[in-house]
Amino acid sequence: MDKSVNTILIVICLLVVSAIGLWGLGSALVPLLASFAISYLLFPLVKRLESKGIKRSYALPALFSTLLIIAGLILALVLPSLISDTQAFLKELPASSSKAMQKIETITSNFGYEVDLSKDSVSSYIKSHISEISGGLLKGVTEGLKSSFSGLAKWLIAILNLFLFPLFFFYVISDYEKISEEFKSFIPKSIQPKLSHYFDLSNQVMSGYIRGQLMVALALGALYALGLSMVGLRFGILIGLFSGLISIIPYAGFSVGFLTAIIIALANYSGLGLLVGISAVFIIVQALEGVLITPKLVGNKVGLSSLATMLALIIGGNLLGLIGMLIAIPVAAICKTLINDLKSESPYA
Repeated sequence: MDKSVNTILIVICLLVVSAIGLWGLGSALVPLLASFAISYLLFPLVKRLESKGIKRSYALPALFSTLLIIAGLILALVLPSLISDTQAFLKELPASSSKAMQKIETITSNFGYEVDLSKDSVSSYIKSHISEISGGLLKGVTEGLKSSFSGLAKWLIAILNLFLFPLFFFYVISDYEKISEEFKSFIPKSIQPKLSHYFDLSNQVMSGYIRGQLMVALALGALYALGLSMVGLRFGILIGLFSGLISIIPYAGFSVGFLTAIIIALANYSGLGLLVGISAVFIIVQALEGVLITPKLVGNKVGLSSLATMLALIIGGNLLGLIGMLIAIPVAAICKTLINDLKSESPYA
């Protein structure tokens, strides 16, 4: 049989088998993909432990036990209070936004400026839309929980998936190299060296950016939460952690977090001191991120200018929404790296 026909048949078979496999996995696909993602992030740590003379058979149970302990502590100590604070925050958000608008009018009036935020139903428009957002989130969470656990079959599947994740994670990270080599075996040998080179370049950018950005988000969340709670902001810990979490998307953590903090501060206004404190927290943390945190944890792995970063975010958001914004920066950085590599090999370079 001709090699090209044979290759086409192999590709078709792989696509068919993959489609059937993805469809057949059903709800188990989520823990499987999650296990691959976590394994991808943690595999360098496993290799580092191995380089120190710790066998993988010992390193994996130790790593897995540590993750379980951390997850258990978060579930037991942090999650319940965060859930109650989130519910209270979402319920109060419409009223808080309305109070904030009124407070802005009062403050500007005291300085001799008349600002009517109710003009053209601005206040009611914002209040109604925030009500839709907070109500939609609560409704979505409630309906999601109901649909996930309605009926014995779904309940059993949910419990099964909960146990599938650690099982998948253990097997995936144990056979990480074998799985990688298996994927590579389907690539024609004639182009394997070039694709492996491009894959290595992409992996350096992707892994470095994702791991670094996650650590940056954790650091920012801790700093924001500590600072906002210290200045006495209501829901300060929740807003701080949320600001850090969405800092995975550049510029989002600072802008959304600062605006939310100001709204809550104005709704519970007791003087300019709180507003000054909030501004100081965000300015100091933002300065620390730019000067110390991001250079140390992420470095120059991305190599995109501010304009390129903003354009990538806009394009990613327009194409794939939130998911697009999350992957826009590493994808753009990978494209830039590959283009620079191709240029370096060009005879016109």
